[in-house]
Amino acid sequence: MIYQIGICDDENSTCSELENILIDYFKVSGLNVQVNVWNCAEDFMRDVPLKVKVDLLFLDIELPNYNGIYVGEYIRNDINNYAMHIIYVSSKTNYAMELFKIHPYDFIIKPIDKEKVIKNVSKLLELDEQDNNYFVYEYNRIKNKIHYGDIVYFESDRKHIKIICSDGTERIFVGKLVELIDKLPFNYVMVAQSFIINVRHIRMFKKDSCIMDNGDCINIGRKYKDAFNIKMIEYNKRGGNG
Repeated sequence: MIYQIGICDDENSTCSELENILIDYFKVSGLNVQVNVWNCAEDFMRDVPLKVKVDLLFLDIELPNYNGIYVGEYIRNDINNYAMHIIYVSSKTNYAMELFKIHPYDFIIKPIDKEKVIKNVSKLLELDEQDNNYFVYEYNRIKNKIHYGDIVYFESDRKHIKIICSDGTERIFVGKLVELIDKLPFNYVMVAQSFIINVRHIRMFKKDSCIMDNGDCINIGRKYKDAFNIKMIEYNKRGGNG
């Protein structure tokens, strides 16, 4: 597998610096990587997703013509890609509210901090490896499996549990959510008696609900709010937003 990383920045020096950091890191790690560089939003949007599938994008905010906010909205809303990790890069810090709806992985201030870049990439690789592990379940005496990363949430339906998948399909097996939650990776949390969600698939969340990246709205039960808040803090520390 080749990990595809994109850099979209109009400063050639920033592109070169990031590219060298990434290539050196992956060489030491013994992993395959391809780094794709664009100097403007138009070139990026021309190539993605038709020519290149990007796993991780370092995206400058102050791009000419179409800025990084526009590109982020293109990724999330126009091509409906919530799997691509976005790390914004900027010399300014006054974009927090505009970036929130794009759900970036992190924000790096220029000049580039090599250690922060490596820390972020390392965490993302760890999360992606976890996503590629399988959740195994049995239904009608037949064993099935699905990548953890493809599960948006679990929903209890009487004696059955429905698996809502990122490709729009549903799967089903017999079980109880309370017996399932302790067997799942750290990025799963029970938010109501009938729902366990994968926090990596949260598009946005409010005080009492989460919007998942498939558009489904999941209400957070009153007695589950504290556990949810703790989980989000843990997730951000271990691999969410750095």
